[in-house]
Amino acid sequence: MRHYFNVNNEKGSSVRSALKAIADKSTSPAAYRKAFVTLGEDMGYVVKTKYPERGKTVVACPNEDADWLVSGMLKSLNDENATLRVYWADRVTVSENPEMEISPIKSSYEEPIDGCDTLIIAKSIINTSCVVRTQLTRLIGEISPKHIIIAAPVMYKDAEDNLRKEFPQEISSRFEFVTFAIDDEREGSTVIPGIGGFITERLGLGNTMADNNKYIPNIVKKRYTKYAKSL
Repeated sequence: MRHYFNVNNEKGSSVRSALKAIADKSTSPAAYRKAFVTLGEDMGYVVKTKYPERGKTVVACPNEDADWLVSGMLKSLNDENATLRVYWADRVTVSENPEMEISPIKSSYEEPIDGCDTLIIAKSIINTSCVVRTQLTRLIGEISPKHIIIAAPVMYKDAEDNLRKEFPQEISSRFEFVTFAIDDEREGSTVIPGIGGFITERLGLGNTMADNNKYIPNIVKKRYTKYAKSL
């Protein structure tokens, strides 16, 4: 069963339509990408409304989410000074019973950070939380944000509790979660309806993590030109 959040506003209709599009396995890659831009814009609207005083903001995400979800979010946040961090990672199963995964970072695009009040970790879906955990661990080791917003259009029902358990209370007490849908069903490791399958394939980027890690987001190429001298 799916439970909805943050849809009782003027953006609710577009959110529900976009969630339906990404869950539908017949949606084309072009339409799938467009739906994630919409979800990013709507999520940026929620973040901006709920947290108007964000101060210096850092936005971090996996590479597959940068061009659509995060581009839409940055547009809505309208924060020209927001710092972007993008990470390429593997997914490795280290235990089947109990199921345990890790997501070691292979490479990164990291703009210089001059202080951070609010860290936003953005991801298309949070299921096992290993990707978010890895990014948080890396960033918290470098910065000490006052607020940590974990933003994902879709989450599995246990994701928030599992992520909080991974960090000491001094850090997890800063977590705020922003989502549109929480699903409570899984088939194997796939959340149902979730985002309709393997995001890399749905976006048209390929069928494997190796394919995914070859993709350099356009937003990275554009911003690299601006920040090249300081990277």
